[in-house]
Amino acid sequence: MSTLASARPVAVAPRAAAMRGASDRASAPSHRGSRPRLGESASHASASIASRPAVRAARDSHRARVVAGASASGNRTNTFVYDTAAANKPPLDIPHWHSRALVKGGRMFTETFPVRFDECGPNKQSTMRTVASMIQECACNHAQGIWGRAQSMPADMNKANLAWVCTRLHIDVLQYPLWGDQVEVRTWFEAQGRIAARRDWEMTDVTDGTSEKVIARATSSWIAFNLEKRKLARIPQSVLDEFQTQALPDALVMGDAYEVEKLPDVRGMPGVTLPESHSVRRTDLDMNNHVNNVVYTEWLLESVPDAFWEKYDLREIILEFRNECHDGDNVDAICCRECGEEGVLNCEEKPGQATLVHMLLKRGFGMSPKEAEVVRARSVWRVKNGFH
Repeated sequence: MSTLASARPVAVAPRAAAMRGASDRASAPSHRGSRPRLGESASHASASIASRPAVRAARDSHRARVVAGASASGNRTNTFVYDTAAANKPPLDIPHWHSRALVKGGRMFTETFPVRFDECGPNKQSTMRTVASMIQECACNHAQGIWGRAQSMPADMNKANLAWVCTRLHIDVLQYPLWGDQVEVRTWFEAQGRIAARRDWEMTDVTDGTSEKVIARATSSWIAFNLEKRKLARIPQSVLDEFQTQALPDALVMGDAYEVEKLPDVRGMPGVTLPESHSVRRTDLDMNNHVNNVVYTEWLLESVPDAFWEKYDLREIILEFRNECHDGDNVDAICCRECGEEGVLNCEEKPGQATLVHMLLKRGFGMSPKEAEVVRARSVWRVKNGFH
């Protein structure tokens, strides 16, 4: 008889196992009809989650008694192994849904995410791509919450064949959450004139049940774009009127002194890395039939040399989106040091930090026969402990 863990194996009769399974199902809490819907507060989910550890503890205690009884009976026909050590482990409190809510009078949207296994690297930390994906998902769900299911824009924009296009994204990560952590993402927006809007995010660690520890923040710029004429457009007045009750004004997550800095063209600069080439795959495309912005983040960081990853941790990334990519396009990712002795510009880096400038350059193939810039970017890194 083999063991499933290092604990002493215990034999369980099939009949006892069946009785245990039936008891588990009877004692398990029913969540049917109790899941929070859009607009309900996150406390609804927290209350439901908080009640589960006691249920698990009682269930595990029952399992241990059933196993002990089966072992004492000496029934060893068609037996299997049960790990008694599992019953002594503390219950793992993992939410079984993502709680969502509109707060601040409907002007802010909040969503709680668990950090999943496939969102973490070898150090069990999440990545910049994880953060980018979470804030994108939160923004899209906010749009559905105020404009309707499967709607990413107001109805009047849709009728006018207009769409929101992100032109700039800045993510600042203070601390990456770990596998199994729970993070709450808050997002809100504000119109900036007649053709643009700003969307901000704040991410907090709520693993311990509080939301006071801010671990990341982000801001973005958006324009109204005419899909038929392929040019900028004015935001309809009816949409701006709706913003009066939907937008959260004067709440800049990066602060009032935040300034948008121009990003350099790194082509031909000394010290530029060899191109890291990417071919657009079907899985890179989103519902708009072009490469998703989260994928661009991933491509940009692939051009960073391994030696740089070993010495530094990525803290910030700023992206300027300049062109679309489609299925079959080929894209080169390049980067170089921005400041210092190895840099391309006459500037100084802050102590303990390093800055890289990046570019995604589309080669003339596929649906895009002309070479074009896709993204310009800047990344800010901090020296790891133990390096100087």
